[in-house]
Amino acid sequence: MAKLSAFSRNADRMREGETIEVGPLGNTFEITTRGFTPRYRDALHDLKMAAARKLNRGQKPGGLSYGPENLPPTEDDLAQGQAIADHCVIGVQGLLHDDGREVTLDEFRTMLSAGDQPMLIALAISAAARVGDDRAREHEEAVGN
Repeated sequence: MAKLSAFSRNADRMREGETIEVGPLGNTFEITTRGFTPRYRDALHDLKMAAARKLNRGQKPGGLSYGPENLPPTEDDLAQGQAIADHCVIGVQGLLHDDGREVTLDEFRTMLSAGDQPMLIALAISAAARVGDDRAREHEEAVGN
């Protein structure tokens, strides 16, 4: 039998945020983020719908019709980056520019929103997906011991 707690997350951390380590081993940094809140999910849907409408205006009759589920990858990255920057990411630590300067929160959000850093977008999304998941944290702590 499955327990309900195996499928739920800590609601306070989902709302208030949590610091999650991301990146490949030896090249990690931390993102403080909320989880996928209803505001994030609604904003992502709205951004994808707007992108689909824009693409469809440029289509010739009989051409492919876009919807939020079949956007081109670059348009999808743009929508996801904007939504995660606006509604989830609340901090970044340990990420440096090539010249050694720390990346600020505003710079990080701008990078995400621009949609041209798909790896950073993927890391931010993976961090938000892990917020409030006590089982993942317990596993990480056990591996660390």
